[in-house]
Amino acid sequence: MKTPIPRRIFFWTLTISYFITTAVILFFVFGYRHDFAQKIFIHTGSITIKSNPKTIGVNIDGHIPQSKLINVINDSYEIHGIRAKQHTLAISADGYRTWEKSVPVHSGLSTEFWNVLLLRNNYETSNYAITDIDQFFPAPEENLFACSKQIGKVQTVHVFDTKKDSITNTFLFMQKDLTQNKNENIEWSPSSRELIIPLENIDDSSSKDYAIAYTKTNDSFLLSEKISLGQLSSVRWDPKERDAFFFLAQEKLFRGKITDDMTITTEQVSENVLAYDFTDDGIYVLNKEHVLLHDHDVRGSQLEELITFDLPQETKSVRLDAYDTHRIAILNDTTQTLHIYNKGDRNIYNKKVGTGIIGAHFSDDGKKILFYSPFEIFIYFARDWEAQPIRQEDEVHSIVRFSQLIDNVHFAKDYEHVIFTINNDIKITELDYRSNRITDTIISLTEKNTKLINKHKMDRLYFIDSYDNIKRGLRSIEFPEKESLIF
Repeated sequence: MKTPIPRRIFFWTLTISYFITTAVILFFVFGYRHDFAQKIFIHTGSITIKSNPKTIGVNIDGHIPQSKLINVINDSYEIHGIRAKQHTLAISADGYRTWEKSVPVHSGLSTEFWNVLLLRNNYETSNYAITDIDQFFPAPEENLFACSKQIGKVQTVHVFDTKKDSITNTFLFMQKDLTQNKNENIEWSPSSRELIIPLENIDDSSSKDYAIAYTKTNDSFLLSEKISLGQLSSVRWDPKERDAFFFLAQEKLFRGKITDDMTITTEQVSENVLAYDFTDDGIYVLNKEHVLLHDHDVRGSQLEELITFDLPQETKSVRLDAYDTHRIAILNDTTQTLHIYNKGDRNIYNKKVGTGIIGAHFSDDGKKILFYSPFEIFIYFARDWEAQPIRQEDEVHSIVRFSQLIDNVHFAKDYEHVIFTINNDIKITELDYRSNRITDTIISLTEKNTKLINKHKMDRLYFIDSYDNIKRGLRSIEFPEKESLIF
């Protein structure tokens, strides 16, 4: 018995409708849209955004994308169905400044922005009960700072606890001043209980000295009173053993050990030394022949040759920054040049990468080196960076340049932004070179050329500023915003 014609028509109508609907859905799933003006299907692209703060508004070419085109995946926004061409992307949030760029969208591809950072219109400032300070230096313990203050011919160092908002220790050094060498800081021990304080005589700045200070007992002494090896330099705590430290004297590297009765025993580690540094995998020593030595034991009992740097023969003042045995930076202060040894994934590089350079340091993951002159900031990529924008090992980018002096240059928490100061302004710029690099002012201060510290774990920027008849007080702002989920 034959199926009635109406039923057959109905069956084939449903079947054909199913295949047409499925085809249309698949076209949309794979990024195709119908262009009614040209009467053709076009292959679209998408934009992926991960931002701080998380909750944002997105605007493309002056229009808000339809909600059905937006997905929230892995704490990021993904906007589909965008026609392949140049678009203006604007990202905003209540109380924040708008982030805007001209971005290309390509057929079948996602244009990704993983580090969009919005700045607040206004930042609430926290003020602390310590004022009239010259500099401050953070301890490994997040809430402690060593704050220096010169009173007449007395150098005062206060230990300040931001949680208690009070001074816990005070150390006084008669006829002394904190060193004017910007490359030497007050150094905290790994336990955050002891300090090494670099000093110089008030009447003779060429006469250097170092103080050891104990927060537990409030005791202190000068190394010149305990060690008879002439002028000391580059005094640093042993990263492994308590009450042990390293220093340079007579062009040799020594290790000192403080005993229970406060005497110091010393042992020679290496001779003809220009500079040294520590990492998690041991000690690195650069000698006067510009050979870099390494030992997994920080005591340096079996130093072995690692590599030779091509430095000028007259080089006398250098800074060594080691990340590991594959990534080393040498900042030659004699000629203001930066030399890098980088054993990459594709090649080995040992070369000079910048001139007029006054500072450099690695990112925490070792994939980037931030370096800078008095007026310009650069970035060197030690490893491939496969997230957009894609960058390759051994690339050097100029990030930003000003006609005014730049200071306090360091990575932001995401290592895709750089924070620095110019005059009264704390500024930030991004490493993303697509379209235009966005550079903006986080906050403007009363004081010029202030000290600035970025405490990543606490999401806070600390600085010295004057306010409300308070002179040079310790202050901070929350930056960046604390992480939260998208709702």
